[in-house]
Amino acid sequence: MTGIKEVARKAGVSISTVSNVMNETKPVSPALKARVMEAIEALQYEVNPVGRGLKSNKTNQVGVIVPSFNQVYFPAVLQGIHEAGIKYGYTILVFETNGDVELEKQHVRFLQHSWTDGILLASYANKENISDRKYIRSLLDTGSRKKEIPVVSLENVLDPGIDSVIIDNKKAASIAVNHLVSLGHRTIAHIAAPLRFQIGILRLEGFREAMKHAGLPVDEDLIVEGDYSPISGYRSMKDLLKKGKEFTAVFAGNDQMGIGVIRALLDEGHRIPEDVAVIGIDNNFPSTLITPSLSSVNLPKYELGYQAMRLLNERMREPKRPRCVITLDSELVVRKSTSKDGSGDWNLNGW
Repeated sequence: MTGIKEVARKAGVSISTVSNVMNETKPVSPALKARVMEAIEALQYEVNPVGRGLKSNKTNQVGVIVPSFNQVYFPAVLQGIHEAGIKYGYTILVFETNGDVELEKQHVRFLQHSWTDGILLASYANKENISDRKYIRSLLDTGSRKKEIPVVSLENVLDPGIDSVIIDNKKAASIAVNHLVSLGHRTIAHIAAPLRFQIGILRLEGFREAMKHAGLPVDEDLIVEGDYSPISGYRSMKDLLKKGKEFTAVFAGNDQMGIGVIRALLDEGHRIPEDVAVIGIDNNFPSTLITPSLSSVNLPKYELGYQAMRLLNERMREPKRPRCVITLDSELVVRKSTSKDGSGDWNLNGW
């Protein structure tokens, strides 16, 4: 196996010069650098990032942990992380948890033991759970004594001491409800995002507060919990219709469930939006491709990922700087599912 000694011998330089070129620890003349790089290419020398990290305390790798690869929400987030990572010189490693906090913990431990430089975490830990709360606190002390591994939280404020890039989910939910109220709807059903997770809780709270602010009662029988998937939106809508309760609008806890809601209503012969208006939250591209197109609240997914990577880079460069929380804005997107005058344009850029 080719090693650094063979590279130095072929380039006619010292081992320390090869090391300086590879690690950029000391300035090297352009001529020497070119000779070293030519030797590396000729010998096909590959640096072990873990071994290199043990010496430099830096691997130029960032771990990203997300709940799902299947949700259309996350590709745009990952794209933002990836492009910022390229800018700052990091390789991105991505892990999926399927919403399993124990699996999430395993991924965190693996990244710590791999000497990853930092972690971007879309956590499903519940701050109300004692075990999860201990785990969240442990994120403030990640890594070994020789290397601290900072964490930036995606979507949620996990702990007062952890940097975060978030979206105000209560506000986003209120934007959706206020739109329905502005159209004259007074009886509004809600297909909630999973309530064991903070996002679902916050969106439900936003729904309740917006209804209260509008002077409208919340009928608990018109609240059904889904699991983010279109089929859960479909089944939840079917369950609501079986109850026989009257409602003229539905706020779905995400777009994928909103698409399922639309399918269920159409299957039962309801006109949208004439009989029932539907709005989601996320503004994912499939919402533009269905008929009728789904109104939504746009969440800046790419910006969420990009800003999180930027914030992590700053934390890695300045470990002692004050903790930071960045809150991104959301905005209403009106389509045909709430208004005949809404947009029917297709978004083909998400594929």
